[in-house]
Amino acid sequence: MSLQLERDQQSPVQEHLNELTARVTLLLFLTSLATVAWLTQVDAILDTVLRYLNPCETGCLNLFDPAKWSAVRWMTAAVLGLLTVMPFLLQQTWSFARPGLLPAERKLLRNWFFAGIFSVILAVLSTIGLLFPFLFETGHQTHQSMQLDARYDAVHMLSIVIAVIWSEIIVACAVFAMMLAGMSGMLNEESADWWRIRIYGLTILLLFASLPEFGGLALLLGVFAIGTIEMCSRKWLRSPPPTMIGQSKIMDDEGGIRNILMVDCSCSGAALPLSKQLNAPFPIHSAHSLCTSNSEREHLLEIALQHRLTDVIISGCSSNPLPNSFKSNCHSIGCSLRGLDLLQTQSHRTLTSPFQLTEIELKIATLEDPWPESTVHERVFTLLQNSKINELILDTRPHSESWGMQLRPEQVLLQLEPKHLTSVLDTIHPLNISTTVL
Repeated sequence: MSLQLERDQQSPVQEHLNELTARVTLLLFLTSLATVAWLTQVDAILDTVLRYLNPCETGCLNLFDPAKWSAVRWMTAAVLGLLTVMPFLLQQTWSFARPGLLPAERKLLRNWFFAGIFSVILAVLSTIGLLFPFLFETGHQTHQSMQLDARYDAVHMLSIVIAVIWSEIIVACAVFAMMLAGMSGMLNEESADWWRIRIYGLTILLLFASLPEFGGLALLLGVFAIGTIEMCSRKWLRSPPPTMIGQSKIMDDEGGIRNILMVDCSCSGAALPLSKQLNAPFPIHSAHSLCTSNSEREHLLEIALQHRLTDVIISGCSSNPLPNSFKSNCHSIGCSLRGLDLLQTQSHRTLTSPFQLTEIELKIATLEDPWPESTVHERVFTLLQNSKINELILDTRPHSESWGMQLRPEQVLLQLEPKHLTSVLDTIHPLNISTTVL
């Protein structure tokens, strides 16, 4: 499945790679400048952090490996530099990804950015301010109770703190991604495995790639991360796929399950809106003008993807005026597109008819897909037997030949394929409805 949104530019892959390279290069340059700037202050920052984490009243911190201390200084400065340019990084990521995202995906990414920033701040404050001071103090008291001489490696303490903070940030971002996907309807029991593979796989990859010196700790953190993400997102992982109001499974003549949506498109005000009293066998989605509104077409694509639609029926037109790119996108996601062309039916009336709803329901009843064409006459009979129609116009002509025809309010138009005319006439004959064949 491949979607080419209408706002997307037809650019070769190399052009996208060149743009990505330029943005990443700019971010690396700014991060390098911020890192060098933080190197002038990193010693004071690390001294403050170690004083806060130090569980001893007297000096028990030692530096056993000066080379690793230099690495910790650089790593701390690099992390602070990355946090400094974080707003610009998010802006560049948004600018690069936004053109290729659907509206719901853009909303998900934007919310995930804010959730990610919140998780970074919360993870750093809670870990340095609460978690590790408590753990180090508990461990130090245990050493004192065993009458051991406390000698702690400052580099190792900071490395463990940074490793845990990094793991917390990864897990928090993954949890927020799953939660936001669930809240937006993108995560459910049908798409759960798709999300698990990508979120869990990326989480484990980041943990092992960024913590190579903590092999056992990285494995433990990986198991903890998967368990945490699974528990936090269980509600959405086990939730059924979202359904629209009025949506029901329709079985076609081949036994296949069809999810159908009718779009009540007013064609920029040219078509009359469908009445809420319309007895349609599938849900109805309102639109102002699919032909001219790119945002409405993108929203319809989102609905088709989210609800796994197999058919979209346009009420106003025949679907022919819609852009070819939109038709191609519908085809690529396995959704057929067609229309009722009610604008053409509406053109036959200058006066309001009390049988307008029945006329539209008859139009739906004559659809040969998904229902079999051999039962068209039965569906027409079911509608007419409970109606108060006195005069029925059966039009089997092509649309071009019926142009200009005008109907009286008491007349009801039923457009049929010529092959169905005989069976329909024979079926409705006992109803004593006056019929005229054109």
